[in-house]
Amino acid sequence: MVPRRDKAAAAGRARGSAPCLRKGEAESAAAGARTRAAAGADAAHLLPRRPLPAARALQPTCSRRAGPRPGGGSSVAPGGGCELTRPQTPKGGPSFGPSYPTFVPLCRTAWQGCGRNYRAALCAELKRPLVIEEVAPRPVQPHEVRVDVHFCGINFADILACHGQYQERHQLPFTPGMEFSGMVLETGTDVSTVKEGDRVIGLPGFNGMAEECIIDHMNLWQIPEKVSLREAAALPLSYGTAIFALEHRACTQPGETVLVTAAAGATGLAVIDVATNILQAKVIAAAGSDEKCQLAMQRGAQSSVNYSRGSLKEAVGKLVGSGGVNVVIDMVGGDVFLEALRSLAYEGRIVVVGFAGGTIASVPANLLLLKNATAMGLYLGRYWHQSFPIFSRRLSSALQYCQEGRIQPHIGEVFKLEEVNDAFLHITQRKSTGKVLLSLK
Repeated sequence: MVPRRDKAAAAGRARGSAPCLRKGEAESAAAGARTRAAAGADAAHLLPRRPLPAARALQPTCSRRAGPRPGGGSSVAPGGGCELTRPQTPKGGPSFGPSYPTFVPLCRTAWQGCGRNYRAALCAELKRPLVIEEVAPRPVQPHEVRVDVHFCGINFADILACHGQYQERHQLPFTPGMEFSGMVLETGTDVSTVKEGDRVIGLPGFNGMAEECIIDHMNLWQIPEKVSLREAAALPLSYGTAIFALEHRACTQPGETVLVTAAAGATGLAVIDVATNILQAKVIAAAGSDEKCQLAMQRGAQSSVNYSRGSLKEAVGKLVGSGGVNVVIDMVGGDVFLEALRSLAYEGRIVVVGFAGGTIASVPANLLLLKNATAMGLYLGRYWHQSFPIFSRRLSSALQYCQEGRIQPHIGEVFKLEEVNDAFLHITQRKSTGKVLLSLK
């Protein structure tokens, strides 16, 4: 007896079914070809695309959509098939904008004998839109775990990496995505910390923007019962950064005043949450619009400053007087950093977390001397590599705080995997507030 699946595939071949191309999609197909050519032997698991018959290449016959498959995700449509989407790309964006074809290819072609394939977002060329490719799974190693990814956090570092501007460079093509939440599908023979069916958050470094991710078991943390997968995906980097900056670096004390810049972003709101609800500190939120300042106030800040309206130092001075603030957590850099530094109190501490404004300021050392102030940096990934026990404890604290209801992540937007380029634009055009997530389900 011939299985129904094989009959359907044979029927599709008899009809001459083939993926179709519409206007602008040939360039996207070419981008996929460049991806596979660049990948070489290091990415041999990427599925090859089926050649297009020349006589039917422009016929709009590809209307099938892949249906659900056991265990989540999508299955191959009978006889092959291809789903094509056109993201709405706003004007004026960075290189993810309309200078490059906006079709995201989602072709489904079965690879016989490879098991269940899954989709992944690939950076095939720096400063170009990501493409969605079908990927064949590989076996897990003894120390590894295969996770069915439900949500992946999008961070500014992902965008920097896809522009070639992140501290760590990745060989092309690569899959971005530094944090995710999901369910354990399979464990290696040496793994005893998690089991199939466990809900986990993972920090793979990259590779999180995919329906499945294989990760070292040391980089997984179990999600407590009262924390949803959606909330959990927003915790690792934003709240890990907030806890490290406030507790480990600045040693923030109850009753101290904390000034946080970029306060309506994912990390900024996490700083407000931790400072207010865990450390009992007072928070001044600094942001670039009245709407963002209002959100920061709603999330727990005692006061706010719109630094697009004038001097941050003067505005902070009106709120706290000449004494200044005890702690600054800065994620903007440039002039905002310098204004925040001048707002410090005697023996104040400023923690440099990022440079979202695009400019790295030089520290005027005389200000540190005159105020006996301290300027320090925070690169969270360095703790991960060099002080992992400390890193793990801080992340476990974030999960426990969330389990107890003492903190609550603010999720601003959720995009689907095929909308990943729209998600990047949403962040780079400063439209985002709170955490932006990709949903893989």
